[in-house]
Amino acid sequence: MQIHQQHVYSQQPRVFNHSLDWRFLLPHTDARKFFIIFEDDPDFNQTLEQIGIPVSNLLSFSDITQKERAHSLALPFGLPMRWVSVQQEEQIEFYRSIRRLIRPDGHLLIGFKNSRNFRSKIPSKYYSSTPHRTAYQLHQAGFKSIRIFGAMPNLNIPEYIFDLDVNAIHFALHHRFKRKPAILNILQTLSRTISWAGISTFLPCYFAVAVA
Repeated sequence: MQIHQQHVYSQQPRVFNHSLDWRFLLPHTDARKFFIIFEDDPDFNQTLEQIGIPVSNLLSFSDITQKERAHSLALPFGLPMRWVSVQQEEQIEFYRSIRRLIRPDGHLLIGFKNSRNFRSKIPSKYYSSTPHRTAYQLHQAGFKSIRIFGAMPNLNIPEYIFDLDVNAIHFALHHRFKRKPAILNILQTLSRTISWAGISTFLPCYFAVAVA
């Protein structure tokens, strides 16, 4: 009698470097009803493919103007540097172009790193900003009902997204993380010298949600 030995190879589980938790900030969760715009990233592409979200990571902004108007549109990592200059008026005009891609009363979500404390040595493909600057630009571009949310520890995997009120910030800094990122220790130290409301201007990153 012959015994055929079979080799069983276990496949390592897929480890994602991105999270889509920011989707709960948008009223439309149907993947067919919103677009996502970002610079090419194979890992993020695969993350989106898992849930069937249409991807717009095109070479030219003019390419996406041919698409059907979206219920919601997301730029989860911010304004791509190669699509628009650092000049404020040009960024406002970019947002106006984005608004024309969204249906009336549809929603825009944009993530951004805080330019006040962003010190990464890794070159970024996206502009950093501040809550005040982003809210002003969106307002000037014709958006309404603009809300800003804090996010930690980063935009790739925002483990915690919260309103910018005192109670939410206090909870995030003291109770949310079992292994606290270094930025939280810094913010806790700052909280002893400035108000909790003042801490909101030093968070590592944010999401803005606005109505077209």
